[in-house]
Amino acid sequence: MSWLGIVLVSVFSANALLVYGFGIAEASRPREALAPLSLLALGAATLASSALLWLARTFLLEPLGLVRFEVLVFVLVIAPLLKYLSQAASRDSATPIGSFLARVDEAMMSSLVFGIALVATRSGFSLGEALLASVASSLGFGGAFAILGGIRRRLELSGLPRGFREGPALLLSAGLLAMVFSGIDARLLAGLVK
Repeated sequence: MSWLGIVLVSVFSANALLVYGFGIAEASRPREALAPLSLLALGAATLASSALLWLARTFLLEPLGLVRFEVLVFVLVIAPLLKYLSQAASRDSATPIGSFLARVDEAMMSSLVFGIALVATRSGFSLGEALLASVASSLGFGGAFAILGGIRRRLELSGLPRGFREGPALLLSAGLLAMVFSGIDARLLAGLVK
């Protein structure tokens, strides 16, 4: 698959939020939109976790036949290592890079970061392709988050019955949007960019 195909599949047909449900806790909080710095921190966190998980899977777990323990390796080794490194680097959070690394530290403990890393490493990609897929999945999450935020604002202004206004209408809209995203065939997207 080409790199453009990997990006399109990661953003649309394998959308982290709408297809897999990763980061649903972040999306359910009523916020206006993801700040560009938060989206950049999310991309950095997924990039680092995908790289480490891919390296652990390829050079440690697969040769030893222990691939089924990749979740345990991520939880016990990779996540604490990344959390320690980001905390050590962000000791001075008054600087812009320190506040950015503090946001990376917050994003690191998210199920979204783990889910994206797991999908990117299990896809059979090379290291570069897995990293590209993880960054594209972060962008896809940001796009889906923005679309759902827009839908939430439109629903607040609509004249729906009171019992249907907030949760039910948003849940129905998110379900329909998820059907649209999951209906985009990965093979079709991959075939378009050959």
